Amino acid sequence: MTPYRILIVDDDSGARECYGKLFRRHGYDPCLAASGAWVEGNREMLRDVELILLDYRMPGMTGLELLGRLRQDGFRGLAFLISAHVSEEMFAEAGRLGICRIFHKPVESAALLQSVAEAVTHFQRKAERDDLGSTALI
Repeated sequence: MTPYRILIVDDDSGARECYGKLFRRHGYDPCLAASGAWVEGNREMLRDVELILLDYRMPGMTGLELLGRLRQDGFRGLAFLISAHVSEEMFAEAGRLGICRIFHKPVESAALLQSVAEAVTHFQRKAERDDLGSTALI
């Protein structure tokens, strides 16, 4: 089985590298990006991405702005948001865009790993059910 591909978008290089190492150690395939602009300029790499971990506050655009653009272009993968401060407006927008969970900084590694693992399992089971449903009557 190929490792689950995770796109990590954070302008803080230390945080980005830390998340990358954490996920790599636990069998995931992290892809690291420093900005939303970089992601937009390299959209071909999104074909294999199944989960995106976004920092909220980044230069140029927020993580939610980036996710909104990706959703408009057809990205249907799982999404998690990291932020130091959460407002009602941010929470509402995150829900509208399908954010699985918002993590407050500092992020606890164990909680992040558990949430991602649970979301991946749920996503895979749903995909299997959808596949079975689409072929059950053939």
